[in-house]
Amino acid sequence: MRFLILFCLLYLTGERIKGQTSDTTTSSTDPCYEYTVLDNSWRDVRYEPNGDHDDSLVEWNGWYRLYLNGESAHMSEWCVSHTNCGGAAALYLNGSHPQVEDGVVTLEVLGYHPRGECDDYRSTPIQIKACPGDYYVYKLVKPDESVRGPSYCAVAFNSLSNDPCYSYQSLDHPWRATNESGTLICDEFFSMSGWHRLFYNGMDIRMPESCVGLYSCNGYYSLWLNGPHPQIEDGVVTIEVCGSYDAGCCEFVGVPIRVKACPGNYYVYEFAEQSWCTTYCIDVSTISPTASFTTSAVTAFNMTLHDDPCNNYSIFDDQNRSPDYYFFHHNLINGYDDTREWHGWYRLFINGSSAQMPELCFSYMSCGRFSSLWLGGPHPEIEDGVVTREVYGSNYQRCSYYRSDPIQVKACPGNYYVYKLIMPDRFIPAPAYCAVVLPSPPSFDPCYSYNSLDEPWRANTIPVIGDWTNLRCDYDVDWNGWYRLFYNGQSVQMPESCVSRDMCGTFHPLWLNGPHPQLEDGVVTRQVCGFGWNDCCGYISRPIRVKACPGNYYVYEFVRPLLCAAYCAGRHIVLCEGNPCLELNCTENEQCEEKHGVYGCTCKENHHRSQHDAFDLIETCESSYGSMSLSRCQLFEAGFPSDILHLNDPNCRGTIRNGRVEFFFDNNDHICGTSLVANGTHFIYKNVIVGEPNSAGHLINRESILKLSFSCVYSQSQTLSMNINPLESTVHVNLAAGQGTYQVRMIPYQDVEFSHPFAGSVNVELNEQIFVEVRVDGVDSHQFASVIDTCWATPVNDPYYPLRWDLITDMCPNSNDKVELLQNGVSTSSRFSFSMFIFISNSTKIYLHCAIHLCFLTDNDCSVHCDSEHLHREVRSVDLCDSTSISVGPLMLSDGNKGVQVSNQVRASRAPNLCASLMILLISISVLTFF
Repeated sequence: MRFLILFCLLYLTGERIKGQTSDTTTSSTDPCYEYTVLDNSWRDVRYEPNGDHDDSLVEWNGWYRLYLNGESAHMSEWCVSHTNCGGAAALYLNGSHPQVEDGVVTLEVLGYHPRGECDDYRSTPIQIKACPGDYYVYKLVKPDESVRGPSYCAVAFNSLSNDPCYSYQSLDHPWRATNESGTLICDEFFSMSGWHRLFYNGMDIRMPESCVGLYSCNGYYSLWLNGPHPQIEDGVVTIEVCGSYDAGCCEFVGVPIRVKACPGNYYVYEFAEQSWCTTYCIDVSTISPTASFTTSAVTAFNMTLHDDPCNNYSIFDDQNRSPDYYFFHHNLINGYDDTREWHGWYRLFINGSSAQMPELCFSYMSCGRFSSLWLGGPHPEIEDGVVTREVYGSNYQRCSYYRSDPIQVKACPGNYYVYKLIMPDRFIPAPAYCAVVLPSPPSFDPCYSYNSLDEPWRANTIPVIGDWTNLRCDYDVDWNGWYRLFYNGQSVQMPESCVSRDMCGTFHPLWLNGPHPQLEDGVVTRQVCGFGWNDCCGYISRPIRVKACPGNYYVYEFVRPLLCAAYCAGRHIVLCEGNPCLELNCTENEQCEEKHGVYGCTCKENHHRSQHDAFDLIETCESSYGSMSLSRCQLFEAGFPSDILHLNDPNCRGTIRNGRVEFFFDNNDHICGTSLVANGTHFIYKNVIVGEPNSAGHLINRESILKLSFSCVYSQSQTLSMNINPLESTVHVNLAAGQGTYQVRMIPYQDVEFSHPFAGSVNVELNEQIFVEVRVDGVDSHQFASVIDTCWATPVNDPYYPLRWDLITDMCPNSNDKVELLQNGVSTSSRFSFSMFIFISNSTKIYLHCAIHLCFLTDNDCSVHCDSEHLHREVRSVDLCDSTSISVGPLMLSDGNKGVQVSNQVRASRAPNLCASLMILLISISVLTFF
């Protein structure tokens, strides 16, 4: 009974002491129950060096029990390099901890300094005792004063709730083999916590027990066990981990790990996260072909019974596959890799949004793992069926450093793709199939809605000023929308060739790895490169979208780079000094010469033209803008350097591109002094290119003045003209005309809000209300309005068929029918409604035809006013065009909502009478064309 009472007292005393943080108990003279709790997280052997703590400054008193973040810990028995346990020198025990039966023992304390070797310091010995309950107490004392900044190190291992021989993660990375090298892969990129069993292409393998050379195992510090593997009867043991360096095999001493031998002749390892760039190695001489293991399969969703993979796929939604999840900003590769068993076809999503594999390279560690896998070719079209595409993977050296096994791809209705994913080559380090959500087309034209970016430090010829603390980093910029680049007010563009490191204000200057698009290309996607690892494109940033704009400039949809990098501004920047020819960038068809004290680009002999050839004019008139391009060398030879030329507005100057001077205007935000007039048959945009010599400080001038008057004339047939008419004593030229068109559409709707157009065939019942919109696209809605002159119906697809029914006449609705004119002459769209009818000839369909014109709003009241007394108004404006016709059909009678489908007919022709302001198309087409 006395023994039981004593045991209970000791047990209760131990429980109370365990929760203390600084107080000392006096319940017993046994130090196992009379100690001070010491819980400092910075004592962990995994703690990065900082040298802030010094145990020689602590007044030590009595016995101490170590904790790390609330978990029982003990002093390290191993020298651990590259960590100081919070101080300047890491203190550890020179020997193993005692057993309970050993009582109090004395052990030496050694110290390591990162600039020296293990055992560099020999501190004051301390007393240690093993206690029941599997913990230790230490009589800590002030370390030897000759040790600078000493700190007692602690280590803690998680308690085992399950046998790790049957609860482990499989790690099959052949690139960890001792005979592999060439790529720098650090285990700090991975989550190495927990127990692991090692494999080599499915075969059992183990860690090496002897020295492994530097850079082996595709790592920097190649880790091996500094001791033999245990036997089964040893249970869980702790073994030191070494890494080779230039000076010796075990110069790097890592955090020790626990190892256990398992039945079946294999081992499991509790890997610890090491400091610096280290890689756990596997020894190819220990491969055992008899081992086997299983991998977890991907969970499948939304499976169907159809054979078509577009209807029989697994949904794979993993946000970590997005390039946005780049390692250096998220500190951990998510999961392991895609070397798993894949089953069948997959459709990719990111956070619920449909995604697809990229067709452009992404930098390594961009998609949640180490090697980013991308498609080595374009996605197929629906009509292509199932195609096979190569798969490439990137590392830090090259974009297509790895080549994985090809996969099958299929395009599906609904604008998505499915992939028959397979296990990538295991020799590719931690591969992952990338996925990107493609941006939707912009809802606006970015050429006229952009942010101006004028930061001179972005120039590709300006190096970083000062040290690296002055680096610019576009990763820190909140990019939003589209941008146009300027340099001190001058329009520039991104460079298309290599930019050296430390330029553009940053370490990784970004340039466009591909040519800029042309106007007709619209919005394109381009890869972005940055200088890195002694390679012009050593760093692959995220792709961006680019668009060429009228007026010879580009807009870019910048996105956040993955590293500290910056987008460069390159072309047209004048930074050279001394040699004026270097500033001109004359083309291969030009040569730099001086004329009358001015340097410029003259034409080479085989490209020379006389001034009567109109300076090799290239002109364009499109909708509401115009552009003109002239030969720079011919202008200069005629006495007109490009820098003295401008439009009516002196601020609208020409832009140099490929040896040509280009001018641009529109009627929105870049008017440039353009005037708009109407003459009754045409509307005309007019402007003048002016070249005036610099006469500052002079009273008179005898130099020629250049005035090139030009105009964009828009006719009814969309035929566009541009004429240059030089004035009086200036240069006389004759120029050709450009042509273009507008678009007119007629669309039937189901509702008065005009929000639900008919899809496919128009099947309606008798007397059912139909709403019709006639819309003109491509004209300036601030300048023009469309007016419906007449609308009529025919039973066949012929607007000139003798049997017809009038719905609108003289711009007003037919008073003998249920027709309502909802909008006419107030905008570029006109609207009306009528009730469905059929012709007596038992036809079940009708065809609609409308004649319209455009009205010039500036000088006219274009709105149409109809009432019961005066159902039409006189045409008061001379600026109204002759009408043109547009047709749509058939509109079919529905018998109980069951219409008879008929074949669609398409016929197009042009009206014979042309008018200034509108394309005149005679279109007879099924509504299926419009939806």
